[in-house]
Amino acid sequence: MILGIGCDICDIHRIEKLIESHGEQFLKRVFTPSERERLQKRAKVASGFAKVFAAKEALVKALANSTDISWQDIEVVKNFHGRPEFILHNAAHKMAKTLAEGDYTLHLSLSDEPPYALAYVIFEKSLTPL
Repeated sequence: MILGIGCDICDIHRIEKLIESHGEQFLKRVFTPSERERLQKRAKVASGFAKVFAAKEALVKALANSTDISWQDIEVVKNFHGRPEFILHNAAHKMAKTLAEGDYTLHLSLSDEPPYALAYVIFEKSLTPL
């Protein structure tokens, strides 16, 4: 059962300017160490950070609540096929588990068409097998 849907669009130039003006301070506040390590290796650094930023915003919209959730509680990783996925930590995981009344599944789709990056999230209650 779908519990929430979230979508966010982010201006890549905005993220680029934040990186230029605030550097590591901005990156460390918003992105986990593994996200920073992976995204700083990309050819289009700002585009990657913008997509992950949009993903975090879209997830909060799908949960319909951001109380006590920090940027670091939401992590975007790549699975073994290279597909983006979330790992939720601390308050984000607790909130998702509470809202789903148990196990949950998150679906994430990312795209970009400069100057924009887009993320779409579906928050789903995991169904127990009969």
